[in-house]
Amino acid sequence: MKTVPISESFGSMIYHESETNVCNLDKEQIIKLFKSSGFLLLRGFDTDTEQFKKFTASLSTEFMPYIGGAYNQREAINGDKTVLSVTGANLRYAVPLHGEMYYTKNKPSLLWFYCATPPLSGGETTVCDGIQVYQKLSDSTKELFHTKRLKYIRSYPKFMWQEIYKTDDLNIVKRICQENDTYLKVDEKDHSITTEFVTYAITESGKHKAFINNILPVIAQEYVQGLQSSIVRFEDGLKIPDDVIFELKDVTDKLTLPIAWQEGDILMIDNTRLLHGRKSFSDNQREIYVRMGHLANSAYN
Repeated sequence: MKTVPISESFGSMIYHESETNVCNLDKEQIIKLFKSSGFLLLRGFDTDTEQFKKFTASLSTEFMPYIGGAYNQREAINGDKTVLSVTGANLRYAVPLHGEMYYTKNKPSLLWFYCATPPLSGGETTVCDGIQVYQKLSDSTKELFHTKRLKYIRSYPKFMWQEIYKTDDLNIVKRICQENDTYLKVDEKDHSITTEFVTYAITESGKHKAFINNILPVIAQEYVQGLQSSIVRFEDGLKIPDDVIFELKDVTDKLTLPIAWQEGDILMIDNTRLLHGRKSFSDNQREIYVRMGHLANSAYN
């Protein structure tokens, strides 16, 4: 087993040339390296979907189904609702950098990705260190996001919120929203809903401040695709200024690392620190699965 840094400041790869079973790796070494690196890429090990589940279960707890997520295009793999296809697996579009489910209170702190089949070309998963992004932002932009909170506003017709919340019972939707400090408004005529969640764009990652949120994909949906079903504003209802959006895009573009997939790869991402996304691809080969949860309590000791 060999370990090499992926960049000068964050990310490491653990690889093996003889397809050793991934479950035989030293768990303490993995956790130590993960905490210092922000993400780990495990390559060259003997893996399949079941081994992926077993390995992640040895290091993680509280795996989450994708309920209340912004995208309803994820499918459970082999009937397991905690192992999912990634967003828009067959739609092939690029996904802007984001923190996973930062438009809700209850979000995973740890993301696991598994490559069942790599794309023929393109389709790299992108990662960007939110700590570095924060450090590179202008003082005026830092001040703006420190003083003004974001509001994620999502509006869905009945058929869509039933898919997103995996239920047709509005009482269950109300309970989920209450647990996530999310304001819910129901239209009594057509049973469509609107939700609002207020939070900061800058968070704490260990001892550091990190810029991690869902601004970029939500802005892209509104400005590029012309969608109004999911928007982000400041808490007072004002839009994020265009020059700030341009700055965010410029800073993150310069700090982004692409991860080109190989069959059997496992990617472990700190969702309290790293933004992640995806480059576009043109073939129908790409099969990437995701599992969301938290590090096991024993891993923090």
